[in-house]
Amino acid sequence: MGAVLLLVVRGGHDGRLMTPTLVYLHGIGAEHDDAWRDVVSAALVEVGYPGLDGVDCRAPKYPNTLRYPSDERRVLPPQTFPHASRSERDVLRWRVERATADLERALGTHAAGWAMPLATETVPAVMKVIPQARRYLEDKDTRANTLHRVLAELPESGPIVLLAHSLGTVIAADLLTRIPAGVEVVGVITVGSPAALLGVHRGSDRLEVLREPLPHVAWWLNVWGGADPVTGLRGISHRFPWVLDIALPGVRHPMKNYLGSATVALAVGRALFGSLNRELSVPQSLPEPDIDDVELNVYLLLTYAHFVAEHLPNKQQARFRGALEVVRADLTTRLELTDTGEPPDPARLRTLSKSTALMPLLGVAMTNPVAPYDSAISTVARRNALHDLAVWIGLYSGYGRTLQRALTRASMAISPTWVDRMWLRPRRPRPPEGLDAVELTAIRLVAAELARQREGLDSDPRIYAALAHAESELRRDRARLSPYSDPRGPTIRLLDHQLRTLARAIRTLNRKGLAPT
Repeated sequence: MGAVLLLVVRGGHDGRLMTPTLVYLHGIGAEHDDAWRDVVSAALVEVGYPGLDGVDCRAPKYPNTLRYPSDERRVLPPQTFPHASRSERDVLRWRVERATADLERALGTHAAGWAMPLATETVPAVMKVIPQARRYLEDKDTRANTLHRVLAELPESGPIVLLAHSLGTVIAADLLTRIPAGVEVVGVITVGSPAALLGVHRGSDRLEVLREPLPHVAWWLNVWGGADPVTGLRGISHRFPWVLDIALPGVRHPMKNYLGSATVALAVGRALFGSLNRELSVPQSLPEPDIDDVELNVYLLLTYAHFVAEHLPNKQQARFRGALEVVRADLTTRLELTDTGEPPDPARLRTLSKSTALMPLLGVAMTNPVAPYDSAISTVARRNALHDLAVWIGLYSGYGRTLQRALTRASMAISPTWVDRMWLRPRRPRPPEGLDAVELTAIRLVAAELARQREGLDSDPRIYAALAHAESELRRDRARLSPYSDPRGPTIRLLDHQLRTLARAIRTLNRKGLAPT
């Protein structure tokens, strides 16, 4: 079970890339020969890339390290990744997010899958019954000896690409934080990974140190099979939020099923030889926006409205598009907008990262984009429009789903209807036109914190403080008005309703571990 590939690209003195070195790191099972090379080479040729002829390949063997207890006592290699400042992390996230979005456009839509309770408990237990897997997961000496063997084969400097299968993906995760300082990982590709399962990580710090992108890693793709129980039948992005998950329906666990697929071949070829489309490379630094916050939010609103129109029923589209044209003309005149395209040029919006786009995207998703004109927008249309908007501005499609899921959870926790409480329909957020200003604000703020938690972004402590302060102010108003007000009058009833809203919002953050410490 399991294998890992390292594609090492050495740079020449003139700055040009030389022939890459390919290093194969096996896991457990009968995959210790060089059959993997034939599988990868044939798949590369099939999708239009050169094969591996002429590529320098290395294949260190360490089956005995995994199979038998060792008398050799070595400490785990030290972690080498640098700790970035907050501003550096913002630039890093932006770069990784753009690279991930480009990868998704080339390979397919992000698909994280769903939790399978039986697999969640069974697969870690089965892996720990297999001696080789158990020793690596539980015995620090075995883990240390394996990692030292792998590190001995890496170059002292230069870019590498990491491709891992099964148990090898766990080895790869441990390796990422121990890469030599002069080595840059230009791509990580994991396939058939059990890393989604919490039991695999007990006694390890992988979940903590890999929750955010690493400065020396460009992107991480995970491919999981729809018939591969080792993966728990899901991806790993719920553990490592910056990962792009792609599903291969019907694919089982054996290495050749993954390495022979077009998806993996395209990713390996892209890492080795570049894109087949030769599109522009991803910038390495965060560009300065050339539009102010007001314009940016207006462009987001107009783009969101454009995608909403595309997902409305045909009989509703004409009226909605008519309202949108009037709103667009009015905003263009009042704000002197220079981009009047439909939708606006995405390049103007691609200065946004996941963290800076979070609140604006949640804002447009909870508004009527053609106000003051009334228009009934279905939950499906809103969900699909938010998905399209996230992709349009250069973020991966899973981010739109993350925001929609966060809005649903926040809405049902803060402003549930009796239908929600009875679970008589699929879970979905309440339409914003049925919510008051306090509910809209509370849902947006809580959804932002839930989305940050899901995506591995820093929590914003100001949100909890703002909700607590608003609750305190409302309680003060109620205490001042209640002695001389009808308890059933509209003022007291409104205050009570708003207090319940804020209390639920604060309680939701507390339950999710998002209260300030």
